[in-house]
Amino acid sequence: MPDSALGINLCFAVKRYLEPERWAQFVREDLGLTTVQFTFDLADPWWPDQHRTDIACKIRNAAVNWGLTIDTAFVGLAHYVPAGLLDPDPTARRLASEWWRRAIDMTVTLGARALGGPLGTMSVYDAADQARRERRYQDLLAALAALGRDIRQSGLEHLLIEPTPIRREIPHRIDQALRLAHDLDERDVPFGWCLDTGHTVYQPLYGPEAAVGDWIEALADRIRLVHLDNTDGLGDPHWGWPHPQGSFDVADFARRMRHAGLAEVPVVLEIYPRFEDDDEQVRRTLISSVNHCKAQLAA
Repeated sequence: MPDSALGINLCFAVKRYLEPERWAQFVREDLGLTTVQFTFDLADPWWPDQHRTDIACKIRNAAVNWGLTIDTAFVGLAHYVPAGLLDPDPTARRLASEWWRRAIDMTVTLGARALGGPLGTMSVYDAADQARRERRYQDLLAALAALGRDIRQSGLEHLLIEPTPIRREIPHRIDQALRLAHDLDERDVPFGWCLDTGHTVYQPLYGPEAAVGDWIEALADRIRLVHLDNTDGLGDPHWGWPHPQGSFDVADFARRMRHAGLAEVPVVLEIYPRFEDDDEQVRRTLISSVNHCKAQLAA
């Protein structure tokens, strides 16, 4: 896979590199990358329109000044915590839809081509009953159909949907993803999968034989972006490289992507340092991770 396919999610900058010029300089000079994925943890779509637009323009200008492309924008930790489009409360679901509409507007201002993230979380109560699960699923389809129209009108390419390894989220299995894809196609929703490599090998849900290749093979025709992170298969730690417990094989992943005809799909490092981690150690981990992944993607 070419070096140009590799970018980085700006989640590493949260609580650290808060000035756009600083993270832009770091990505360009220290990491040697030219593509970033913006995280809405750095600037919230809920902020008042004019202030949000001013800040988004500053972010876009900083990227341009350092020769960076803000390729996509993505849900961060802050918006992943609420139940979102699967909330049991209809008012909360409407608010989640409004957040996404505002995120679409912000993505356009940033100059990115697409946005995405996980879609939401069902309550334990809803998830325990098949009829309630199905109602939440139909609510989700209706919300995504409306957002799909907004995405088309905005000029963005598509919505990136990220499968997660949580039983109360949609989709969390391959067959569920295939059903969702069919139903969204029927509603003319422009979407693609954002495949998170750490999610695909989560053994507590998928078993000891969990493999990224199963997801690549099944969803290849709609994979539009990949989140690349290191894990031991027992959690979702988003480690970098090297890590004493990390076991994710980047070279094997790259071979499977090439075999599936996906060598040109953008690959985004998604490394979440702990907020309390030493800043210099975080810097070294990010640099070593980029170097490791560049070498392994080309292997």
